[in-house]
Amino acid sequence: MLEPTIVHAELPLGVLGYTDGETTIWIDQQLSQVDRRVVLEHELVHYVRGHRGHCLAVHEHGIDRIVASGLIHLDDLGDAAAWSPHPWVIAQELDVMPETVEDRLHTLTAGERAALAARLEDAYWAS
Repeated sequence: MLEPTIVHAELPLGVLGYTDGETTIWIDQQLSQVDRRVVLEHELVHYVRGHRGHCLAVHEHGIDRIVASGLIHLDDLGDAAAWSPHPWVIAQELDVMPETVEDRLHTLTAGERAALAARLEDAYWAS
């Protein structure tokens, strides 16, 4: 599979990025660097899968969770969450969108939840 051409352009309101599934990914030029990173990863999954046009919400949420799992490693999540339990603070620490943190929390396995709980046991805000 060829690498896609990445085009930064002014996109319609509410559209952060999209792909034709064959050659190109478009990313909204108004996005911050952090948002661009997350949106590009999301669109790359669509691209690799050959998606074109609008996808069902269930597919979008699934891709969001794949991206979150790839961008946020458990150790990094634990370190960031030790500072604050708030997704937007954790997101700032990890250079991702707050929604990406929430998606990662939804993908935690039972073992990861236990490891994260143990890591956060002594967090100042946990008492």
